[in-house]
Amino acid sequence: MMSVYDLLLIGGTVLDAANNRHEIADIAISGGRIACVEPEIDQGLADSVVDVSGQWVMPGMIDGHVHVGGRRTTWDPALGHRMLAMAGVTTGIDFGSTPEQLIDGMQRLGAGLNMGGLFVMRPGETIPNDDPPPAEVEGIVSDALQRGAIGIKIIGGYDPFTPEVTANIISECNVQRAYIGFHVGTKRAGSRLDGLREVPELVGNGRLHVAHINAYTRGSILDPLEEVQEALSILTSMKGQLNSEVHQAVPNGTSGRCDSEGNVLANVCQNCLKLRDYPTTADGIRQAIKDGYATVITEKNNSVQRVGGDEALSIFDELHTDCSLSFPVNLPQSAMLLTTSKDSQGDFIVDAVASDGGSHPRNINIESTMALVRFGALSPLEMVIKLSWNPSRMFGLLNKGHFSEGADADITVIDPEQGRAIATYVGGEAVLANGEVHTNGGTLLVTQEGISTAKSSGLDFEVLDLQKSKLYAGFQ
Repeated sequence: MMSVYDLLLIGGTVLDAANNRHEIADIAISGGRIACVEPEIDQGLADSVVDVSGQWVMPGMIDGHVHVGGRRTTWDPALGHRMLAMAGVTTGIDFGSTPEQLIDGMQRLGAGLNMGGLFVMRPGETIPNDDPPPAEVEGIVSDALQRGAIGIKIIGGYDPFTPEVTANIISECNVQRAYIGFHVGTKRAGSRLDGLREVPELVGNGRLHVAHINAYTRGSILDPLEEVQEALSILTSMKGQLNSEVHQAVPNGTSGRCDSEGNVLANVCQNCLKLRDYPTTADGIRQAIKDGYATVITEKNNSVQRVGGDEALSIFDELHTDCSLSFPVNLPQSAMLLTTSKDSQGDFIVDAVASDGGSHPRNINIESTMALVRFGALSPLEMVIKLSWNPSRMFGLLNKGHFSEGADADITVIDPEQGRAIATYVGGEAVLANGEVHTNGGTLLVTQEGISTAKSSGLDFEVLDLQKSKLYAGFQ
């Protein structure tokens, strides 16, 4: 019998929120696309058959906020590609590097994933200064797209701009239909609830992706649950204008870098120290490390890990404070409420679950949402909405996030007993199998403006039309 399909996954519990499918079925794949999903498909029609009985089979997980590029201090960020693949991710969006860094990492240590990136605006490093006039902002956005980014990232918790400059960057990205991500904070307000309160004024009638909502509900200004309720109220009031996500790992990631007088530079790190009444100085960090409150993120055994105690102190001092730290400041109750809350129309207020991970060791999207499923806070299909369907809409990945005929054959297989990913496929090719990553390179996601760069990279690439994304749908 002549083969019709390249691959057949049989006997799994198929979870496809877009098509309201939660049933045991077979999935046939041909030419990297979904050929059909049926209760039973003749195994003789496929070149390869994989039995996934007892497993959950969902459209490939899309992590809409990862870090696989950027500044290198104690580790190589490109290690994050393999870490994401091991966590069940099939598509990721880098939120903190340059296109050149992303492409280099994919070429060296790629894991066969679909990857796009936002150009991070770091004054004195990736852009000239912290007060770019409108004409310069226009050029920065245009140049970033041509270099292969899909948009811009403002990191207000580390390199804040004035509210006026921040609003102009958002507006210019909207004009050019560049994706725009914002770690809240300006020179007027911090990377806390007060920074989130600025968002309506900064955005006006425009569009914006607000990163990791739970990072602004740690109890820095109000009781944490009061901060959660206010955050949800702000997001609800701007429904249709904002994309948003929440990460669920308790440890965060931040910079310990201090100035020549020993004062902590990053607002995020300052906030973490203040939560436990440590001074916002290098000595305050040292004491937090000694007390076990702070750890250092570093590369060990070809992976990225958190270390504490004397080892962390040694790294911190050897690098003259310029290293990445982690504090256990993300509150599980806040993350759960932000993940599960819905508006009066029954839509999730926060669109997606993302890791803010990659090379940061907190890639637990599946583990954490599976825990919510077991707890009864999410249904299995709602988990898929948060991990795949909604992220696919957010970034205009219209052929991903579902198992409709002709959709990309990006698939994540979950062991429901273990509560983790055990296999993935990207374009029908096995990426994660038997506890190992079997592919390299990857597919670069670019806009129309970045095609020339994508061709020059030697990587496979896909062109996004962000006008069709949730961010810009209906935007004039």
